[in-house]
Amino acid sequence: FMLHGKRWDSVEHYYQGSKYKKNNPQVYDEFSLDSGSELSKDPFMAKGAGGKSGSYKKVRIIPSGVKIDEDFFQGRFEKEMKDAQEAKFTQNNDMNELLMATGNAKLQHFRRGKSPEIFYNLMELRKNKQT
Repeated sequence: FMLHGKRWDSVEHYYQGSKYKKNNPQVYDEFSLDSGSELSKDPFMAKGAGGKSGSYKKVRIIPSGVKIDEDFFQGRFEKEMKDAQEAKFTQNNDMNELLMATGNAKLQHFRRGKSPEIFYNLMELRKNKQT
């Protein structure tokens, strides 16, 4: 999908990359398919790179000293996720059909070692598309 003038392989890529959008735009760009980087093509690597360690399979992906934008976890993360989900499901017919096929089911995101996260934004997007 396209978002903010860039191509993204997955919501995970956009979400993790957006953690660096304001203070480290060159790192943000590496998560985008437009960069051609290995990171831009592997959602597991993107998740690791955007995590606390900035590493994937014990290899540091995010340069040492690069920090997540201060405002990301102060509310911006919700908007970034919502924007990415909306782009994915409005720009890809197969994904839109899949979302609509869920009817009124509760949509959750699996998190290893934690309770599933309910995707309220995605259920709201689906509801808006149903009307």
